Amino acid sequence: MSLSASFKTFNSDFSAATTRNTQQKRPGAAAAVPLPVSRPATPSTQPTDLKRKRQDLPQNAAYSQPVDTGSGKEVMTQVVYAIDYLKSKDRPINFTDIWNYLSIPANLHQHRQVLRRALMEHPKVDYDPKGLDGTHPSFRFRPVHNVRSADDLKAYLQRQYTAQGISVKELKEGWPDAIPEIERLEAKGELLVVRQKKDNIPKMVWPNDPSLDQRIDQDFKDYWSKITLPANPGELRAELEKAGLTPTSQVKEVIKVSGGRDKKKRTSRKVGRSTNTHMVGILKDYSQMKK
Repeated sequence: MSLSASFKTFNSDFSAATTRNTQQKRPGAAAAVPLPVSRPATPSTQPTDLKRKRQDLPQNAAYSQPVDTGSGKEVMTQVVYAIDYLKSKDRPINFTDIWNYLSIPANLHQHRQVLRRALMEHPKVDYDPKGLDGTHPSFRFRPVHNVRSADDLKAYLQRQYTAQGISVKELKEGWPDAIPEIERLEAKGELLVVRQKKDNIPKMVWPNDPSLDQRIDQDFKDYWSKITLPANPGELRAELEKAGLTPTSQVKEVIKVSGGRDKKKRTSRKVGRSTNTHMVGILKDYSQMKK
C-alpha cells in the first residue's frame, strides 16, 4: 500500500473512532442532535442524485465533523510533532522513544508503520538503519547546514567554493549553542563576523586565516598618530599641491571630443505632376473624363 493510501485509511479510521468515542462519553449527545424539519416539497422542486433530502438520512447521523481540539491525531500532524521532538533533543533517537512521546491512542496503533515510513522519507530527518549501537535504526533532525560544533563549522567553511557567508540563524537551527562558539572563534581570529546594528548579535560568518594578518610595529602607529591634518579643506588642498599631489577636490576639465559624423542635409523633393511619358503609346488617356 502506498504512503498516500495509508494516510487516507488512517484519516477514515480516525474519523470513525472519534465518532464512537464521542457517543460513548456523552450518551445523550445523539438525542441532543436536532432532527431535520421536514418541509412539503413544491411541485416545481424535483429531487436529484446530487442533492439528497435530509429526511432520508438516519436520525442519529452526524451533520458536522467534531471540533478540532488541537490534539493532533492526524499522521502528518504527528510527523511535525516528531520533528520538533528530534530538533529539541539534537541526538539520534529510536522510533520507540518517538512513539511514546507522541502518545498515540490505542485504537490508532495499526498506523505505527505509516508514521515510521513518513519519518524515514522526510527531508528534515536523517535516518540511519544502524544508528544506535550499530544494530537499531535511529532518527535525527537534519538542519540546513550539518554543523553542530566549532570544528564542524570551520571544516564546513573550508569546503565552501564561494565567498558567500553563512547565516547564523540557519546555523542555530541544528546548533543551539552557535552564538557563544562563534564569538569565541571570532576572538581567536578564526572567523569574520558581521553583526546586527540593533542588538549586536552575529548575523553572518566567513572563514578567516590568522596567518594572513599583518602586524604593524607600535613605533609606526605612534608616528602615524602624531601627524596632524590642516584645519580646513583649503589648507589641505594647498599642502597636497605643494607636495606635487593632485587633490580629489580639484575640478577636472571635461574635454569635448569632436569626432562625430556630420549629418547630411536632406534634399527636398520637387513637387510636381509626374506622368508616365515612356508608356504614352500603351496606356489609354482618361484625362478628358475629369470634372
